[in-house]
Amino acid sequence: MKKEELLCYIWLSLRCGAGSEEASHLLDAFDGAGNVYAAKRDELAAVCDNDATVDSLCDKNMSMPKKILDFCIKNDVGILTCDSEYYPSRLRSIYAKPIVLYCKGKMRDLDKNVLIACVGTRNCTEYGRTMAYKMGAELAMGGAFVVSGMALGIDAISQRGALSERGYTIAVLGSGIDVIYPPQNKSLYREIAEKGLIITEFAPGTRPYARNFPIRNRIISGLCDATIVIEAGVKSGSLITANCAIEQGRDVFAPPGDVFNSSYAGANRLIRDGARPLLSIYDLITEYSVRYPDKIKPEDMAKALEYLSGKRELTQEQAKEEPKTVERPHESVKKFEPEPKPEEFRVKKLVSIPVGLSEKAKKIYESMGEEPLFADEIAAKTGFAPWEVVSSMTELELEDLVCLCAGKRYKKI
Repeated sequence: MKKEELLCYIWLSLRCGAGSEEASHLLDAFDGAGNVYAAKRDELAAVCDNDATVDSLCDKNMSMPKKILDFCIKNDVGILTCDSEYYPSRLRSIYAKPIVLYCKGKMRDLDKNVLIACVGTRNCTEYGRTMAYKMGAELAMGGAFVVSGMALGIDAISQRGALSERGYTIAVLGSGIDVIYPPQNKSLYREIAEKGLIITEFAPGTRPYARNFPIRNRIISGLCDATIVIEAGVKSGSLITANCAIEQGRDVFAPPGDVFNSSYAGANRLIRDGARPLLSIYDLITEYSVRYPDKIKPEDMAKALEYLSGKRELTQEQAKEEPKTVERPHESVKKFEPEPKPEEFRVKKLVSIPVGLSEKAKKIYESMGEEPLFADEIAAKTGFAPWEVVSSMTELELEDLVCLCAGKRYKKI
């Protein structure tokens, strides 16, 4: 991308602000940031209902975008626009996609790997700390990328767990790329910048205002195939991330917690409301190995399970914000042979399709297998439009033939 066009994207992100849906709408309407920049007031007003935004877009001053670009060049900060071929495709489909991402670290092909968000409360219990560290480590050993917000508590601990097993982790900031928050995680920031990736849609120099973090959370969930809420109270900000994941059609998992402990009330309610209870990272890794057979290795996960469950417990030193070096598992750990899935022994239920069912609903029902599917996956198999699939699903649900699972996927009953 030419420098002039890149400056226009930075300018547009500043004029509209982080988390703005208007920026995406303007890009579509004018076919690029350069054309938005060149548009006159009446042209902007014709596609933008917000007068304040139109007034802001009439400010064509490029001094701040130029300063930001110079800063990024001098400090080895990458800039990804939503039109870049390297922009994560999962983010393209979310509401209010970030039109500019500032990046620091090692960029990997995020589209071809499994990304799992691990989020939770800052004030976690010892059990939560141990669980976050182990889950981060197990995900890394199974081949998944761990995504979180580098906050104190569950977020940072799960990312440290991933790093302990030489995993790749992504920190999504609620501040500028040059503003480390919280400051206690300075060493974690540096390690992620060296071994993983740090990203943010906030311009360099942006302070970590409280309003930034709910805006940031849609990126954490939007980057990922699934979000795990490890420990969360009813007012935890991680529930915002979980709700974003649900709205984006992503999977949501939560390990069941102590029902008498308020620290787990939010995560337990998620399970009550349809999130999938997570009893083992091995189950999650095995599920995603079907979608990403070249990236996810359940056999590696088996080694992680045996090693992490019996040979290492999270110590007080490892759980601190400045972790000690953790030994890697011995290579001679014997291979774990997983038990056959219960489905292999299940007698399939014979279902009679009601006579009054529409032909479209019949065809959709017959195309479905045992595994839950998204509406767009069913649409691709049947040739119907996604909205036609959703409409027919209502008909099938009324006949008790299908049900809606967590993550907005449909499954035969």
